[in-house]
Amino acid sequence: MAKRILVVDDEIESLKLIGLMLQRRGYEIIAARSGTQALEKVKTGDPDLVILDIMMPDMDGYEVCRRIRADPTTSDLPIIMFTAKSMVNDKVAGFQVGADDYLTKPVHPDELASRIEAVLARSKRKRAEEVTPVRAKIIAFLGSKGGVGITTLAVNTAVVLAQSLAKDKRIILADLQAGMATVALQLGLRSNVGLSKILEQSAGSTIEGKTIESQLQEYMSGLSVLCGQVKPPGTALPLLPDQAEAIVRHLGSISDYLILDLGVGLGDVNRRILPHCEVVIVGIEPHRWSLALAQPLLEELNVSLGIPRHRIVLTLINKTPSSSTLTKDAIEKLLQHEITTVITPAPEAAFQAGETGKPMVQMHPTSLVAQQIRALAEHLAK
Repeated sequence: MAKRILVVDDEIESLKLIGLMLQRRGYEIIAARSGTQALEKVKTGDPDLVILDIMMPDMDGYEVCRRIRADPTTSDLPIIMFTAKSMVNDKVAGFQVGADDYLTKPVHPDELASRIEAVLARSKRKRAEEVTPVRAKIIAFLGSKGGVGITTLAVNTAVVLAQSLAKDKRIILADLQAGMATVALQLGLRSNVGLSKILEQSAGSTIEGKTIESQLQEYMSGLSVLCGQVKPPGTALPLLPDQAEAIVRHLGSISDYLILDLGVGLGDVNRRILPHCEVVIVGIEPHRWSLALAQPLLEELNVSLGIPRHRIVLTLINKTPSSSTLTKDAIEKLLQHEITTVITPAPEAAFQAGETGKPMVQMHPTSLVAQQIRALAEHLAK
């Protein structure tokens, strides 16, 4: 049966030329002349591959690609970007939003056909690798702003699960932030292995399960850790959405609980990963300007990414004592969302944990903050 290819280009002559090239190679062609049409035909036309022009008037190819990747029903659809732009930065931008390949106009028919065949072959291998089912409960930790303490919360929650609530299960904590990752530092683990090694070893190729597993470090019985990159964003190796999804899928197939530290914001990686998560922990602080950042984040999670409100666990993190912060009731009214957990200030315990590389729940297991984190872990373990 002929493969069906959706060709998206606002220029009618280019559309006809590419369509003719592919029809002569035996492909079935679907055409779209705008980004909006493309998204409709992705849903209704059931294409095997999309050839996507970047420069279009209503919605550029980057945004079309981003939306295809954000939808779980189309996230693995092969996409080849096709444009007259040949700058390296343009190609990088295409790959960052999830393109599988990039072609520059004009293109020779033989090259076009060979690129399509290669992308379709890679897609077939990828689907075969995904036969292994994800068994883990995937829990994402996401900050409403930088410095809210979301990594500390993820680390301590993972330790509580491994210590008691799920000690007969396998738990993996994975740091997928773009850089300046602190999981390794908080747990006293090696920071020169983990995600950076996976990206080095898999440059330009499919990430294999054995490569991912070789970079896990054992922190304690039942808890394995994939450390992130400590280099700043911009100097750390880029993690592409396809790579992040491959890592999450494999780790989810070998664990019972997969805890993801996703840092801050809704970049392309987070937009790809979050719809796969059963629970999304959103950390907020009790300050008006912090809550002003949390409001659009919650709306985007719910509306754009389609994550139901009951899967979003709002956690109020008080980092310093203050009598002028908003109350829990006031914050819930402002955000129109129930707060599940409140973490009280523990600056001394946090300082000691940072100095020793040992989580607060292990250093001060009977403290109020440890009890609050344990309550959150109990909620997640249900």
